[in-house]
Amino acid sequence: MFTDIEGYTALTQADESLALEVLTRHNELLRPTFLRYSGKEVKSMGDAFLVEFDSALEATKRAVEIQKVLDRYNRRAKEKLRVRIGIHVGDVLHRGGDLLGDAVNIASRIVRLADGGDICLSEQVYDQIRNKVPYPLVRLESRNLRNVTFPIDVYKVQLPWSRGGGVKNHTGSVISVTRIMPTRGKKIERGAMSRIILRMALKDGIVAVKLINDPSISALLARFSESIDYAKGETFHVVSAVENMTVVIDSKNLRRLTRLVPQKDLLRVYGDLSEIIISMSEEVLTKVGAIATITGELARNGVSIFEYFTSNPHAIVVLNEKDAVKSYQLLRRLASR
Repeated sequence: MFTDIEGYTALTQADESLALEVLTRHNELLRPTFLRYSGKEVKSMGDAFLVEFDSALEATKRAVEIQKVLDRYNRRAKEKLRVRIGIHVGDVLHRGGDLLGDAVNIASRIVRLADGGDICLSEQVYDQIRNKVPYPLVRLESRNLRNVTFPIDVYKVQLPWSRGGGVKNHTGSVISVTRIMPTRGKKIERGAMSRIILRMALKDGIVAVKLINDPSISALLARFSESIDYAKGETFHVVSAVENMTVVIDSKNLRRLTRLVPQKDLLRVYGDLSEIIISMSEEVLTKVGAIATITGELARNGVSIFEYFTSNPHAIVVLNEKDAVKSYQLLRRLASR
């Protein structure tokens, strides 16, 4: 784990005495957290720490605890303390009280992709913790890390108290995939949602386009679907109606669609949407009451659903981005009952 303070260099140049006070408070808050959870402080470098943990999961849990402590502190502090955290897992060499190796270099690059208050993880960490933490994990847009020869996907832990209610991601990538419980071979009991939901995926950066429903549009959409990269998780859903149809796509593909479809046939574009894709067995998808349980849970908690439809074996809920994380967490809790 690497940590550092966002904006600390600029603060030292503007007010050196205040910067020293912030650094002292930073050390007082972080060091006890490392010790309390068996983190080994390898070294400190000005406003940064390098810390070693026994596992990727332990490091991630402690990072969440650190950000929770800092969030409570910032609510009452005049001078906010925004700390960035980066985590990677890999082999290291212990030498002279220091850690050496590519794993250390990668962690030091990943922390720079985080904003203050955030936690960024390498794909190796994601692989080990994705089903073991209660927060969505946002895959960031692919970027080359300096002095790292091979590409690494980086994920951000979406904390419920983070600034702006979470991270916006307009790449069309899956935020989180959570395996709840398989249903195969098990009888579905009334209210047993943990046996209904196989997995859920939350995607941000979604738009819905309302179009005239006629054969020429259907032919154009068929052409458009050929350009969708399903292997990379891109979204393309068509919701048919009698006179109109709604197309749900990634926002990054909107321009391409509107260039293809005649302007006279394009009725309206709805932006700032997300979708929750709920995977279920065909038996459950067609069972009376299963869908009502899901939509009812959201409605009872004040979530307005923009569009709801089924695409075997998925039930897909389209809603406003501002309600996305809340809705995802509501359904996760429902599935764990």
